[in-house]
Amino acid sequence: MASRAGARAFSLGGKSASIAIAVALAVAGVACSPLEDGPGPLPTPTVRPTATPNRAYATVRVGTIIDAVKTLGRVVAAEESDLSFRNAGRIRDVFVQPGDLVQAGQVLAELDQRDLPWQLARAQLAVTQADVRLAAASSRVVADTSPVDSLVIDQQAAQLEGTRIAVARLDAPVPEADLSDARARVAQAQASVDAARHAVRARDAEIAAKRAELALKERAPDATDVARARLDVDAARVRFSQASFGPVPEDIRAAEIARDQERTRLDRLVDGPRARQEDVEAARLDVRRAEAVLDKVVADVDANAFPRESTRKATLETAHNGAAAARNVLARLLSGGPTEADVATQRTALAIAETAIVRLKTPLSFDADVARSAIRSAEVRLVQVETPVSDGDRAPVRAQLEALSLGRESLQGAVVVAGANLVAAQARLDLVSRGPDDFDQREAAARVAAGEVQLASSRERARTNRLAADQSRAIAAFDEETLRRALAQARLDVDNFEDQTGDVRIVAPFSGRITRLAARPGDTVNAFMPLMNLSSLEGLVVKADISEADLPRLAAGMPVDLQLDIFPGQVVTGRIASLPVVTTERVGAAPDRSTRIAVDWPAGASPARPELGMLARVQITLLRKPDVLLVPNAAVKVVGKRKFVEYMDGPIRRSRNVELGIVTEAETEVLGGVQPGMVVIAGQT
Repeated sequence: MASRAGARAFSLGGKSASIAIAVALAVAGVACSPLEDGPGPLPTPTVRPTATPNRAYATVRVGTIIDAVKTLGRVVAAEESDLSFRNAGRIRDVFVQPGDLVQAGQVLAELDQRDLPWQLARAQLAVTQADVRLAAASSRVVADTSPVDSLVIDQQAAQLEGTRIAVARLDAPVPEADLSDARARVAQAQASVDAARHAVRARDAEIAAKRAELALKERAPDATDVARARLDVDAARVRFSQASFGPVPEDIRAAEIARDQERTRLDRLVDGPRARQEDVEAARLDVRRAEAVLDKVVADVDANAFPRESTRKATLETAHNGAAAARNVLARLLSGGPTEADVATQRTALAIAETAIVRLKTPLSFDADVARSAIRSAEVRLVQVETPVSDGDRAPVRAQLEALSLGRESLQGAVVVAGANLVAAQARLDLVSRGPDDFDQREAAARVAAGEVQLASSRERARTNRLAADQSRAIAAFDEETLRRALAQARLDVDNFEDQTGDVRIVAPFSGRITRLAARPGDTVNAFMPLMNLSSLEGLVVKADISEADLPRLAAGMPVDLQLDIFPGQVVTGRIASLPVVTTERVGAAPDRSTRIAVDWPAGASPARPELGMLARVQITLLRKPDVLLVPNAAVKVVGKRKFVEYMDGPIRRSRNVELGIVTEAETEVLGGVQPGMVVIAGQT
C-alpha cells in the first residue's frame, strides 16, 4: 500500500512538473526571440509505472489438524472448597487465620443469631395471614346470572315469535271467526255496560229501600204495615198447609219441563262440534291481549292511577275476569269442545232438576218444618211491626245505608270501565272489519324489529355476563392459586428459619489448610457468599475455567496436555477428572464451577516440584484428523454465506468456493474446492 501511494504521488508530481515546464517554455518563447542566445530546452521527465502490490501466497498442503480446547489453569489442591454461611447475618467470631491447618469437623466461624427468633415469629405470622387470605378467597362466590339471562332470552324469543305470528296474520284475510269474535266481544261489552248500569239501578233501589226502611223505623208503627205483617203470617200458614197436604199437579209438570231442558243442554254439550284451528289461534291472541290488559291495569294500580279505591278494585276485577274468560275459551277450544267441567256442571244441574221432581212427588217432613219456621218468623215480624223501633235498631240500618252508598260509587266506576271496554270492543270490531292498513303494517314491522333488537341485546348482554363470570372465576382461581403459593412459600420460610436455628456455623468438611479468608467478626454477610477457601494437603490438580460454549463438548476422562514453566519444553499429560457442577451437597460449601484435571506429574528425576497457585497452559484434544487439506486462516474469505479462496490465473485474480471443516488458531481444514499443491493468496506483505 505504501509503495502504491508513493507511486501515485510521484505520478501526480510528474504531471504537475510537466505542466509547469510547458508553461515556462511558453512564457520564455513569448519574451525571447528564437534568434537570441538562451538556454537550451529542458528534458521531458519520464513517468514511473505504478508499483505492483506484493502478495503473500500459500500452498495447499496435506497434514494433520487437531480440534482442541485451549485455556489457562492453576495448580490447586486435589480437594478444596469455598466455604460460606447458609444464612445471612452478622459474623460473631472467626476462629482461623490464612495458612492455619484445620481438621475435619472443626468450627471455623459462627454467626450472631440474635435476630433469628424474631424472624421466625414474623414468618409464622405471615403463614397465619396467608392462611386467612386463602380461606377468604376460597369462600368468595362469583355471581352467575346465566340462568336468569337464559329465561329472559327464552321469554323474549317467545314474545318475538308471537309478534311475527301477529304480523303474518295481518297479511292474511280477516277470518270470519275473528269478525264473529269481535262482534261477540262488542255484545259482551254492551252486556257488561247494561249489567253495570243495572247494578247501579239495583243499588239505587236498595238504597231507596234502605232509606224507606230507615224512614219506616224512624216513624211510629203504621196500621198498613201491621196489616201487611198479619197477611204474611196468614200466607205462611197457607204454605204450611200446602207442605202438609202435598204439591199440586201444575208444580210437578213445571219441574218436569225444567228437567227436560237441562237434559237437552247436556246432550248439546256432549255432541257439540270440535273447534277449528283459526278459532284456537284467535283464542290465544285474545289470551295475550287480556293478559296485556291485566298487566297494564296492575301497572296503573301500582302507579296509583286510579284516585278511588272502588274504581281501582272494579277495574282490576274486570281485567282478571277478562283474562280468566279468555283462558277458559282457549282451554275449551284446545280440548276440541266443551270441557269436562262444563259437562259435569250440566250433569249436576240435571241431577238437581230430577231431585226437585222427586221432592215434589214425595214431600218431606222437613218442608213442613220449614213452613212452620216461616210462620214463626212472620209472627215475629208482626210483633216487630207492632212494637215501636228503638235507636239501637235504627243504627244497623243507617250503617247498611252508608255501605250501600259507598258501594254505589264502585258500581258507577264499573259502569265507566264497562263503557271503556265497550268502546275498545267497538274499536276492535272496526279494526277487524276494515283489516290492517299501511300504518298497521309498519307498526307491526317496527314491533318485530324492536323485538329482534331487544332479543339480540339480551343475548349480547347474556354473553357479556357469561364472559364476565368466567373472567371472575379465572381471576378468583388465579388469586386463590397465588395465595396458595404464598402460603406454601411462607411455610417454607418458617421451615427455613427453623432449620437455621441450629445452622449458623461454618464447619471444615475435610482436613487441610486455610488458603483464603475474607471474613472478620462484625461483618454482615449474605447467604452462600464465599468467605474462606480450604485446600486439602493430599495431591495436586489443575483447575481450569472452560467457556460454557465448549463445556458440552467435554466429558470426564478426556486426555489433556499441560505445559508449566517449571518443566520447560516438556508436555505433562493428564485427564479430565470432573466437570463443573451447579449444586452442592455439603453444608456451608459453595458450588464448584471449575473443571478439574488429574495430572500425571513427572517422577522424582526432576528437582522441580509444582506448587499451589502455579499457572499451566491447558490443551484438551477433541479430535485429530490426519491427511486433510490445510490452508492458512488468512487464505479463507467469507462474504455473507459464501466461503472462498483466491488464486492467480496468470495475471488474472480468480476465486473458488470451498467447504470448510475444523478451524484452529492458524490453519483451516478444507473439505472440497481445492487440490494439494494449489497456490492461493494468503494476504499481502
